[in-house]
Parts: sequence; C-alpha cells; structure tokens
Amino acid sequence: MGITSNPGVSLQPPAHSALIVRPLPKVTAEERDKILQDVEYNVFAFPAGLLTCDFLSDSGTSAMTDVQWAALMRGDESYGRNSGYYCLLESFRDVFERGSQHQQCAIQDVLTGTVPHMSEAEFYRSKLLGPASQGGFVNGGHHQLARPNFFIVPQGRCAETLLFSTMSSLIAQEGQDPALSSPVIISNGFFDTTGANAKAAGFELQTFTQPGLTDLFPRHLIGKENNFKGNLDLGATQAFLSKHAGRVSMLLLTITNNWAAAQPVSMANIRGAAALAKEYSIPFFFDACRFAENAYFIQRYEDGYADVHILDIVKDMFSYVDGFTISLKKDGLANMGGVLCFRDEGVFAQRYQEAGMLLKESQIRCYGNDSYGGMSGRDLMAAAAGLYQVTKTSYLANRITQVQNFAQRLLAEGIAVLSPPGGHAVYLDMDAYFFGCARAPEDFASVGFTIQLIRDYGIRAAEAGPFGWEYDLKAADDPERAKIPNLVRFAVPRNVYSDEHINYTVAAIKDMYKRRHTDIPKVVITRGKNMRLRHFSAGLKPIMPTTTTNGAWLEEAQRPLGHLFQAVGLDENGRKELSKALTVVMGAWGQTPVKQSSFWTSSVGNDGSPIEFSVAVDSTTGEAELRLLAEAQPSPSDKTNNSYLWARLSSAALKLNDIISAEYKPSISLARFSQIRDLFLPSSQPADKKTIKLAAWHSFAYSARKGPQWKLYLDPSNAADGYTPLSATREAFTRLGLSSAWQSVESILGPSDSVVYFSLDLTGKVGNGARVKVYVAHSVNKHQMSPATFRSQAAIIAYKHAILCGHYPESIPVDGYEIQRFIAAMSGPDFDNTDLDLGNRKPLLSCFAFTTTANNGEAHSAVLANTTVHFPMDAYVPDDEEAHRRTEAYYSASALNCTKESEAKERYNKVLSAVQTRPLNKAKGIHAWVSLKQNKGGGVENTFYFCPEILGGK
Repeated sequence: MGITSNPGVSLQPPAHSALIVRPLPKVTAEERDKILQDVEYNVFAFPAGLLTCDFLSDSGTSAMTDVQWAALMRGDESYGRNSGYYCLLESFRDVFERGSQHQQCAIQDVLTGTVPHMSEAEFYRSKLLGPASQGGFVNGGHHQLARPNFFIVPQGRCAETLLFSTMSSLIAQEGQDPALSSPVIISNGFFDTTGANAKAAGFELQTFTQPGLTDLFPRHLIGKENNFKGNLDLGATQAFLSKHAGRVSMLLLTITNNWAAAQPVSMANIRGAAALAKEYSIPFFFDACRFAENAYFIQRYEDGYADVHILDIVKDMFSYVDGFTISLKKDGLANMGGVLCFRDEGVFAQRYQEAGMLLKESQIRCYGNDSYGGMSGRDLMAAAAGLYQVTKTSYLANRITQVQNFAQRLLAEGIAVLSPPGGHAVYLDMDAYFFGCARAPEDFASVGFTIQLIRDYGIRAAEAGPFGWEYDLKAADDPERAKIPNLVRFAVPRNVYSDEHINYTVAAIKDMYKRRHTDIPKVVITRGKNMRLRHFSAGLKPIMPTTTTNGAWLEEAQRPLGHLFQAVGLDENGRKELSKALTVVMGAWGQTPVKQSSFWTSSVGNDGSPIEFSVAVDSTTGEAELRLLAEAQPSPSDKTNNSYLWARLSSAALKLNDIISAEYKPSISLARFSQIRDLFLPSSQPADKKTIKLAAWHSFAYSARKGPQWKLYLDPSNAADGYTPLSATREAFTRLGLSSAWQSVESILGPSDSVVYFSLDLTGKVGNGARVKVYVAHSVNKHQMSPATFRSQAAIIAYKHAILCGHYPESIPVDGYEIQRFIAAMSGPDFDNTDLDLGNRKPLLSCFAFTTTANNGEAHSAVLANTTVHFPMDAYVPDDEEAHRRTEAYYSASALNCTKESEAKERYNKVLSAVQTRPLNKAKGIHAWVSLKQNKGGGVENTFYFCPEILGGK
C-alpha cells in the first residue's frame, strides 16, 4: 500500500534500479523553434533525440527489465516455429488463462537452457507444443493448425486491422441487406487508430462512456477511492441494442480506457457488458493494451478484490470475453509486438467460422509466417518475459503510484488534471487550464500548448481533444461532437523517468500556466485538415493571441462576468440577475466603445474604469457571493471644471437611483437615502471641495441564499457646506435612528482615522436586515505609532474592533488574532518592515455594519451586524503574482476546517482566473482589495476585489 506524506503524495519502495544511463542533449529554445518550423509544428514529427522528456506515448517506450534483456539474448531467429513463438504462446496461457496457482513458466527453462527430468524433445512435446490446449485463447499443437486463433503481428493496430477487415469481409459474405446501415461496433471508447481501422473497414462507431468523465473528484480521495470513470455506459448500450441489435457486430471494451483519460473499467462493468453481449449474441472483445494496470485498479479499489492475486483478477477479467487485441508495447513491456486472439469455439468463432483461416492468410500475406508475424525472435522472447514482469504487484504499485504522484504534484500547483488519475498517463484538463482565456475548441489552443512546451522546455506531450478527434469536421448538432474532451496527455514511459523528470515537467507546466493568456498560441491547420489521423501528419501554424480591447464597455465587462458565473457556480437565475444588473448600471454609456470613450477617470477600478467585480467566499461553508460595483457615468465633459463635473456625476448617480428603484420595485426603496441625500449629494459642489473622488457608487450582489441585493456608496468628503466628513456621518446616523451606533464607532476613532465611505442597503423595510455601513481609513503617522509597521497597525486595528464589539456583547465574538493573522499574511514580508513608509500609501480600512431591530415596523435599537478589515493589496505588492502568493499562503496556514479552506482556496484561484487577462508577474492591479469579515454567529468571510483591467494594468 505504501505510506503517504503531505501533500497527499504516496510513497512506494523502489521497484527497480537504473544501471544504464543515457545523457540528454543540451538544446536551446531558439534551436527547437527552428526545428518546429522545419516540421510544420507537428509534434509527432519533432526529433526525439532533441527532447528532454518525451511523454508522447507509452507505446514501445518502456525500459525493459534485465530478465527481458536476458530473454532477448536467447532469441531464436528461425523462420518457422522459433522458440520465442512457443514461449509467447505459453506466456499467454499462463497470464490470461491459468491464474496464479497453475503457472507453467516454461520460459524459465528456455532462458536457463536446462530442462530437468526430461529430454529436450519431451520438453517441447509436453511443455511447448501444448498438444492438449484447446477451448481457450491459444490452441496448441495440431489444434492451432486446424483452428488457428492466435495471431502475432508487429503491434496492436495491426491486430485491429486484421480483425476489422476480416469481420467486414465475412459480414459482406453473409449477404446483409444493403438497405441497412453500416454494421456497428459499440465501445466505452475507441483509441484513435482503433477507430480509424474500424471506420476504414466500414464500421459505424458508437461510443458509450460512463457519464461524468470530467466531473470533479475530491483531491483528498486520490489514492483512496476510484469511481472507474472508464466504464461502459450500460444503460445507453442497452438502449441502443434494444433498437439496433441486428446491426451490432461487436462490443469492444478498452481496458484501461485510453479514450477516456486512461480511466479503469471495473469488474462489475465487465460482467455487465458480458451479460449484454450474451443476451444479444454479440462477440465481446477487449482492447487489452493495458490489462495489467486495469487489474491493479480492480485489486486496489473494487470491493472484494483486495486480497486477490493480480493473475487471478486477470483470469477473471478475460473469462468474460470472446477475444482481444493487445499491443505488447504497453503492458508487455516490449518495444515491439502485438497479438490478436479469440476463444476457441466461442461466440466469435461460431459466428464467423471461417475467421481463423482468413486471419492466418492475411497475417502471412501482410506480416510473415504465423510463428513470428513480423517480429524478430528476440522481440518475441522479450515480450514473453515482459508479460510475467508486468503482472508483478510491486511493479504495478510503483507504476500507478508514479503517475498518481505526477498528478498530485500538478494539483498542488493549481493545475487541473482529470481525476482520479488513470493508469498510464496524466491528462491535463485544458478547459480548466484555459479558463478565462476565451479559447474556443476550434482554436486548438491545446495543440498550441504542446508546441510551446516543446519550444520552451523540450517536453513533448499529445493533445487528446478537438484537433485529434476532429471537432471542426463534425456538424454542430452531431452528438459525438459534444462528447469530445479537451485534454493533453502526458503518457509516462514505463521504468524510464525519475522524480527529477517529473518535477521538471511539473515546473514547466506551471510556468506555462502563468503565461497562458499571452504566450500560448492558437493553431490553424495549413495542410491536411481532412486527412484521416491528421494529428500524425498535418501541417500547422501557431498564432499568438491578441489582448486588444475592441468592444463596448458592456461587452468588455460581460466577458469576465460570464467567466465569474462559472467560477462561482452561479445558477441560471443568478446569471440572469447579474447580467440584468450590469446592463442597468451601465445604461447608455455601456454601448460606447472603450477606445472612444472620454469618461472621467473613475476610482472604482485600479485602471480608472468605472467597474469592479468581487467575490465573497465564506471560509466555513464554501458559499460564494458574486458582486459588481459601478459608477454611473456622465456624458463627456470638461474634466477641469469641477463644479460642472460634480453636477454631471451627481445627476448620473441620481438618475441611476431612479432606474434601479423602478426596475426592482417593491424590494428597493430610496426612503432612507432621501433622509440623508442632502448631506452627501448636495445640489452644488461644496465651496471648499478641490477634487472629486465620487458622487455615488452602486453595488449589486447575488447569492443563492440571499438573492439580489443593491447597495449605495457615498463619499463623506462631499459633505454639504457647514459639515465636515465626520459631522455629516454623525448626522446621517442620527437621522437614521442609529445615533448610539455612531457613538460607539466614534469612541474608537484615533487622530489618524478618517471616515471615507458611507453605505446604505437599498432595501424596502427597516429592521429586516438592511444595513448602514461606515468605512474608516487607518492612516499611519510615524509620530503617533512606533514602530510604524503592519504588526503595530494590526494590533491597534484588532484592539479597536474588539472594543467596538464590546458595546454589543450579543453580536459578534471578534477574533483579534484572526485579524492580525490576516494582515500579516496580506502584508507578507513587510509585516515587520520599519523602512516601509505606510503614511504615504493607501491605508487599511475598517468597515462597521449596523442593522436595527424592529417592533411593529419601527426601528428601536442598533445591532452590530459585522466588522470587516480591508487590505489594499495593490498598494503593497510589486505585482499580482505576489498578491496571489500571499493569498494562497493565508489559506494554507488557516486554522479553520482544512477541507473548507481548501475549497475556498480553489474558489479564489478559479475566480482569479476568470478576470485575469495577462501573466500575474507582468504588472499589478488585478488584485485591488482583500477583506476579512467576521459575522454575527462567528462566520468568517473573505472578499476578493478584482479589477478586470478593461483599460489595462498598472
């Protein structure tokens, strides 16, 4: 089983030692780029000798064991009936038919050259010729001559060609009604060459993979559970058979399911498929390339098999099928070889009685004598020995664990992989990788990823998505188009790579992920668009993405909002509500092209745009709330004329108020705003007001639990003549019946504190949770705070929150330590920096929200609803990558429930991807603010305020 260490990486004792070393060449990215141009950017055509890591395929790329090399030296190159032929037949009987208790292992005597207790002739007659063997997959002696059922070929696709072409000719001889459609093969997933060979032979393909392939799988359960995503969808298969049974010629199960990201197939599913095949008298075959890996998954994760020997599981698996094709280049640990075999006198043999002889004729005609089938005697011996090696539990545990750890390392870096990881490869979820990048399937960006990965790092992988599965050649309403996943496969060669190779690859993928918006090209096909298996030979051209802003304000804001819908997991109603709210707040100016607009520079967004998005994540429940903040825009005006600008700004804000009130009646009321309007939105610009920050901002939020919510933000520095920001705020609280609440706030204000925002919930009734909020800026004065550090400031802010909450003992149990931990994490290495001039940077804010209890509809006492600390991230980081690092560190160090914290961190990363349009290390400004809210009842909520950078980054 192995042991486990953080972060969820399983450790297995080594299963082998490397005794031969092959040095790798040093090749520059520029050199690789020139070669990519020479080969038309086709990754299959790139010279392997110039690569550092090659994950293109696990087929034939294994490092053979010392036993296989010993067997290779005993190879016999005779044309007719070489010893390797007999050893391979015996290995198939041992591995696929005899189980763990009846192994003959005749190859051991051939390897040592000694035959105990009998003569050489007796050994051949009794052990190798197998005269009595019949009824299974490998007839022996004269039975193999009279009823051939075992066919050696150079590799698996040759076996497929033999099988499908022979079936097709026999079906044609049956005189099938030409009015009927093509014969059908049903599968849980066809590999590319399997499907191509079947189509070339005239078969229609029906793929019924168990639904849920790309569904999320809990990371903490990787290595502990497996839901066998490679299974055949038995329900869909049954439904198809009930309507088209006469057309179905074969049921083919791929184990593991290479089409479905190397996911395993359960024994229960194999039984279910066999039952359907038996019910409809249809031959049931395996594509058995990775049979041993599939058997290990059954042993490891399926009930009832934990103590069953791998060979006994293999025997049980194959007892249900009529035949199978296999590439010995996979779970044969060989560099060459393939086999087609079918059960003597089984359903296939009975349905196609001439198949054996026809297959043998084709084998000899195309590949050579039936005892070598295009393989050398040495390769036959290596493959025969490899079948015993590949079914050892120690090897399989090491193999599967290496792939699993590869996936775990990527997940730890925030890279989405299809989970749980399969047997032979790690599959990147490219829809998640490019989330927020506006990449369409027909852009073939996943191919662009593989091209760039070769160029920059000398690592080769294979796209398994829209390009390989011909998304662009299928009709929009073709159901097969919707089934195409968007993956990149990293097939891990067996016994070849160390942790050093894996770690290098993970680091490369992570670095490219950081640059995914700007440095990974889309790809166009320049040659061979319509050829079969085009990914092997087509000519391609990479085209780097552009980041120009060409649309109108509403269009450019809708793009990140749409991505945020997905990141938050918003339901359809929530999407409609937020889309409507965005349209309402933008009004007519939303139709103005961004490049042509001449609105004033807003303080809402870090880039000067009048729009900001934020997401509040409850760290204890994982619930998320999506919000937008916007500033109603005036018509173009003279920015130097403040009084004129004030009139336009305030007029636009008041007009938007009226629109919102009309659109959202009866849930919205402006009654409370009317009570305090004259204080913050006077009809004329205050005489001493030199600059304008805002007239009013409007915020809309939606969550499944709370529904739609509107808020209004006002600036106390716009206080009417005769008022200061402080006195205007005091008067507003008094008019709203919250004078005691203001007294408690004012009691904690220090000489460097100032009121910067006043906010109202625009709800209709007093006492139903409608809030009044005040925002206090905590400026730093070195003469009043020593040392002037974040640590000192954090302690003071935490103390003030605790004092305020002391006035409301039944409201909020504020955790002062959590406030200080939050500020420490957000300030990062500057927490104790005495050289940082806090006095000349954007200050931290505290927000205090009050509601009122009500009796007969009249408010009569104030309630402290929550307190919040806002950290101005953009003011204290060199770039957004550092902001990201600090936020992840904050979550990683959290003392809260680890599962929920992990969910919250994943949500934050998804939300960041939704608004990000450039590498995080190129600038700062996407992260505007991060806040910590402590709610009544002890709930903790973090809100991330993001600038979509419609006007560009800092």
